[in-house]
Order: sequence, then C-alpha cells, then structure tokens
Amino acid sequence: MNEITKPTQDERLVAALAHASVILGLFTSGMGGITAALVIWVTQKERSRYVAFQAMQAMVYQGIAMLLGIIGWGCYMCGVVGSLIPFFVNPGAYQDTPPLTFFVSLGIIPLIFLVVGVFILYGLWGALRAFQGRDFRYVIIGHLVERYLE
Repeated sequence: MNEITKPTQDERLVAALAHASVILGLFTSGMGGITAALVIWVTQKERSRYVAFQAMQAMVYQGIAMLLGIIGWGCYMCGVVGSLIPFFVNPGAYQDTPPLTFFVSLGIIPLIFLVVGVFILYGLWGALRAFQGRDFRYVIIGHLVERYLE
C-alpha cells in the first residue's frame, strides 16, 4: 500500500480492530476473528484502501492460523489413536506404562499452544502497527493480498 495520504484516526482504529480480532479466535475456534475481519473488509473496502488492505490481511492470516490449528489438533488425535493400537494388539505389554507414541502425542499439545500464542502476538503486533498508522504487512501474506487488491 503505497498511499501518499496518512490514514485518519478512525481508519487506524478500524484497521487495528481487524488485526486484534485474532483474540476472538480463541473463543470461537478461529471463526469469530475471521468473521470480524471479513465484516470490516466488506464494510470498509469502498471507503478506505488502508482499512481494506489491513482487514484482508487479518482475515487471510487468521484463516491460515485456523487451518494450522486444525492440522495440529488432527496430528494430536492421530497420535492418541495411534498409541491405542498397541494396547489392542498386545494389551499385556502395556500394563505398567503406555507406549512411547502416547507421550509423543502429549508433547504436541504444548507445541500447539506455543504456535497459537505466537500467532496471537503477531496479530496484536499488526494491530498496534495499524493503530499507529504504519503500513503493516504480514510476512508473505501482505504481498499476496496487495496483489489481489490491485
């Protein structure tokens, strides 16, 4: 977004809200943040190029985050189910301790929470930068969205 004019206070606030809607994803399995960014984009795309760009980025970013969350939890579930197979094949061998795959699948949980935390912090960083009126771009996503909106 190579605009000469600086965004107004209202534009900066709405753009920041689009990025900050990443917080809603925590309580709505990702859909709340995506929906909020979509509503902001739809209502503002004709009014402000700055807000439209920031909202579209936030929407795509949160969609990718939701997809990665689904993949992460899917890996966890596959690990848990996979660790149950040895129980059924040879139940006597695992009376004292579960198979190693069970512990590996448990190790995925903190990794998922770490990735979610990083995604949220990066989204909030985008909100801060947008609120300051700066041109914020998510890595890779920003350039793809800019091409789409041209």
